[in-house]
Amino acid sequence: MGKLDGRVAIVTGAARGLGAAAAEALCAEGAAVMLTDVLEQVSETAEALRARGYRAASSRHDVTSEADWARVVAETVAQLGEVNVLVNNAGITVAATIDDITMADARRVMDINYFGPMMGIKAALPSMRKAGKGSIINLSSNSTRMIIALTTPYAPTKAALALLTKNVAVHCAQAGDAIRCNSVHPGPHETPMLFGPDMDRSGDAAIKLIEPMVAAIPMQRMGKPPEIGSVVAFLASDDSSYMTGAELFVDGGLSLL
Repeated sequence: MGKLDGRVAIVTGAARGLGAAAAEALCAEGAAVMLTDVLEQVSETAEALRARGYRAASSRHDVTSEADWARVVAETVAQLGEVNVLVNNAGITVAATIDDITMADARRVMDINYFGPMMGIKAALPSMRKAGKGSIINLSSNSTRMIIALTTPYAPTKAALALLTKNVAVHCAQAGDAIRCNSVHPGPHETPMLFGPDMDRSGDAAIKLIEPMVAAIPMQRMGKPPEIGSVVAFLASDDSSYMTGAELFVDGGLSLL
């Protein structure tokens, strides 16, 4: 028996990286999972989970579209059941300082990283209330603590998401909903978002480019996507039943420096 047997989850940005790892971890604990992404690869990721005997479906999904959010929630309810878990993982980054950033890029990052999760929470809450309980898990970043000039367009979106998490947590608790909302703050992990699609993530070339960052991590290594998946599964389960509005930093101690 898994800790999430009978639960239904939506995971955005689930085609690869942290989102795919989160979806796998939820499935492994018994949840039925709707994987969404703008990437066509999301269907292959879901198919691989089904091949292992898990309940998984997929949908192409633009998280900046309210209509897409309404459709995804409706598809999830129709195919899997009322929603218990929402993992807002989809996100992008643009490396730029305040001198370099364009307002078009800044708005794009904010639309995906902040307004996307906000729309998702609004869309999923009615289903969670029907289900009788829910857990919202927002993937923020350790950049909410670490100030680096090149994260100017990115870090503020993740700080806003962390604060939205707390607002939603208090609102749901005070409304008497059995719905919790927490944020996960990853540091550097071995994902396509960090390395880029053209990097050989299994070789030494990519590692050498980020050696200074890895060297600064107290645990002396980057994280693996399944290590985020395990935290997401914990927050989705009743093991974290008295946690809401919490920030969980998963960065090998980097943000403590």
